[in-house]
Amino acid sequence: MNDPRILVIFGLFFVALGGYNLVVGRRRLRAQPGVRPLRQVNILTGSEYLLLALVFFISAVARTTLLPSWMAPYLFGASFALLIISLVLAVMVVRMATRGRAASSQSAGTGGVAASGDQGPENGQIGTTKEIDPAQEAARRRERRRRRLEHRRKMAEQRRRRAGKV
Repeated sequence: MNDPRILVIFGLFFVALGGYNLVVGRRRLRAQPGVRPLRQVNILTGSEYLLLALVFFISAVARTTLLPSWMAPYLFGASFALLIISLVLAVMVVRMATRGRAASSQSAGTGGVAASGDQGPENGQIGTTKEIDPAQEAARRRERRRRRLEHRRKMAEQRRRRAGKV
C-alpha cells in the first residue's frame, strides 16, 4: 500500500462515507430537536471517516516528493494524532451502540411493552430507563386503549356522515 494513488482512492472513499453520514446525522438532528450533536451516532461516524480520510491523504502526501523530507516526522505525528482521535470516536460510537442495545434488551426482558414516553433518550441521554410500576403501566394501557377505541368510533361516525347514512 505504498502507492499514493491507492491511498488517495481510499481517502476519497472515506470522504464520501463521512459526508453521507454527516448529512444523515444532520437530518436526524433536525428531526429530534432535543438531542446534542455528540449523541448522534451518524455525526460521530462521519467525523471518524473524515479523520481517517485525512490520514490517508497525509500518508499519500508523505510518500510523494511534494514536500521536503524534513516534514516526514511532523506528518507522521499528525497522522498518529488523527488516528488516536478517530479511535476515541470509534470507542464512543461502540459504547453508544452497546448501551442502546442493553437498554432495549432490559425493557424487552420486563415482559411488557413500555409506554412511548417511558423509554428512549431523555434530555439527550442514551441508555436511561425508568422503573415502571405494573399498576401504572396497566392504567396507561387501559387509557391508551380507551382513547384508541374512542378515536375509531369518531372516525367511523365521520365516514358514515360523509356517506350520508346518518
